[in-house]
Amino acid sequence: MAKDLKKFVNARFVRTIDLGLMRRLLDRHADALHALDLSLLNGDPGAARQMLQEFFAGPEEGYPKDLLIELHAVAELGTATGQQILLEQARRQGVPIQPANDNDSEALQEPKQFALYMFLEHHVVFRAAADTLTWMNMSSPSEFDGFEEGVEAELDDETKAGFKRAAAQLFEVELRGRYCHVGWYEDGGELHVVVKHGAPLKTTEVIEDADDRVITIREAEHAVLSYSSLTGRLKVGGFAKSRRAELADAFAGTILRRPGFFSAPDAQDLYTLAPVERAGFGFVFEHAFDPGIRRVQITEVQADRIGTDSRSGQTRTLHSHVTRDGRENALTRMREDMPGISLGHGWRLNHLTLRVHFDVGDARPVTVTVKIKPPRTAMFKRHRFEDRIMALLRRNGLINDRAPVRAAAAAE
Repeated sequence: MAKDLKKFVNARFVRTIDLGLMRRLLDRHADALHALDLSLLNGDPGAARQMLQEFFAGPEEGYPKDLLIELHAVAELGTATGQQILLEQARRQGVPIQPANDNDSEALQEPKQFALYMFLEHHVVFRAAADTLTWMNMSSPSEFDGFEEGVEAELDDETKAGFKRAAAQLFEVELRGRYCHVGWYEDGGELHVVVKHGAPLKTTEVIEDADDRVITIREAEHAVLSYSSLTGRLKVGGFAKSRRAELADAFAGTILRRPGFFSAPDAQDLYTLAPVERAGFGFVFEHAFDPGIRRVQITEVQADRIGTDSRSGQTRTLHSHVTRDGRENALTRMREDMPGISLGHGWRLNHLTLRVHFDVGDARPVTVTVKIKPPRTAMFKRHRFEDRIMALLRRNGLINDRAPVRAAAAAE
């Protein structure tokens, strides 16, 4: 069994699961569960739980494919974070969730069982929560700066259908089929778009009823877009990096009604390490403006030796040096390791990794690791503290402001 399902369908879960819910889940796949006597779920609870334990102890190959997909989906939301997302989506959609009032139903408040309950009882809420978790887990999106700030998304049947058609055509060109399901969610002043589409076809050998055969399947994948009208910035993740600009163009032309909105030459000139190079090895992050940040460590830095190629005359990287320090400051350690070098004088910073310690009221802070690689990458899990991390980068000069030429052009 896959690792995440082992965590989900463990012995404790089988001992406490509401057998009625499990019967409903398995009944959806009764035709493919020939070796499982589902009527046992209506009899002695001990025998029913033993049967479930033995069934889920087997390999994934023994499960119907659709059941496996559903178990994975429930497992992903069967956590404390997933439960909170489900509750928030239920509130947004006006679906009342009543707390359990008796001991027999208290188990349904446990995250895994609650996720299963929502999957069966309120599937629309469950699907919206699954989409929300997808964009929350986006860690290394491509970002695009629009021509101007304050351009609102226009969400109506026409623009939504236009974006779906454009996205489906792009996936088809990538040999991923034409299937395309789009979820739209507004949160914290941003529009989040989750696009479920097909992956490249995969051929595999399977065992079925003591026989083997070859099948071709197309698994599902997700592209994620997140747009802020306030800043005019779009994030695109979960799809081939080489084609994300096309997905951004599709969004601009349909949802914003602004073709080419993200197509400026400097649309991805977003991040810089120039302030670090100017300050040299003594650079430290200033974070006093945010009292909730306890500490900012620089844990890794790469410096590239830049020179001119004698044959082509072009500037290129001659060699690189990476320094890591998980306790103090990697810049200080690099100065110790490489005495005599000076940043900005034949040496250019390639990337910098920092660890931000957030005070959340506990003895131990919550840490977020951020990797800055100019000009276009700020890599970190964006489901928490994103605004504060971006403020930290901006206050320390690591985010490029919108180019004056573009701002003037937009004004005209």
